[in-house]
Amino acid sequence: MTDTVFHGLHPFPPDIEALVLAVHARNPRVFNDLAWAPLDWEEGRFLAEASRLLAGLVEHHGAPAACRRLLEEYRGATGGDR
Repeated sequence: MTDTVFHGLHPFPPDIEALVLAVHARNPRVFNDLAWAPLDWEEGRFLAEASRLLAGLVEHHGAPAACRRLLEEYRGATGGDR
């Protein structure tokens, strides 16, 4: 995550990178709740799930309950945190 946000590197596919940057601009702390997920995205795993999660986090910014629900759905769809 920091590679993209702070160092300008591009480890994610362009659509995921754009969503990562949009989420980070709204609430950078949300990535603390994602544990190892960004490493999966760098390796091309769970990209459809990541896209749904990140787009939802952008859409529901400012609605903590909705964001928690999205994170729980992501964990369920991907087998949870490592």
